[in-house]
Amino acid sequence: MQTKTLTRMGLLLAVLIGLAFAPPITVGFLGVPIVLQNMGVMLVAMLLPTRPATITIGMLLALAALGLPVLTGGRGGIAIFLGPTAGFMYGWLLTPIAYAAITHYLKPDFWLTKVLGMTFGGVLLTEFLGAAWLAATTSLGFVPALASVLIYIPGDLLKMALSVLVVQQLTAVIPALR
Repeated sequence: MQTKTLTRMGLLLAVLIGLAFAPPITVGFLGVPIVLQNMGVMLVAMLLPTRPATITIGMLLALAALGLPVLTGGRGGIAIFLGPTAGFMYGWLLTPIAYAAITHYLKPDFWLTKVLGMTFGGVLLTEFLGAAWLAATTSLGFVPALASVLIYIPGDLLKMALSVLVVQQLTAVIPALR
């Protein structure tokens, strides 16, 4: 990999870790918090090529698995990857791949391309995997688990819109990020 890509990976990993310091907001009886870290995942997926973006998110999850408090609320440790919220983190890991697959044949610099790619590849995929994991690890069935995560979609769509806006502004100022 080029030095520029490695530098961007390190900086975006720092952004992901920095977003962990935003306090989580717990909603509902499931205890799945609203976090800003998934907005960082969206930024990583849009600002890096697919492989480096996936590696960057994987590094965050590896640091968390080692026990470092790099997830929202100062969480870390291998147990997090077996708990009811783990499916969302697995969705994070697939976000760059899904985003790239959806936007591959579309105009890359167009804002609507980013919105469509991140809506389907970042928000809906992550929520679907989160609900599937939640159903598998709790007594909820899949349909009730899916219904319980619907409350998070408006907030995630807002975070997606802010991410697209940030990326559009960054790529306008720094053309090398395109």
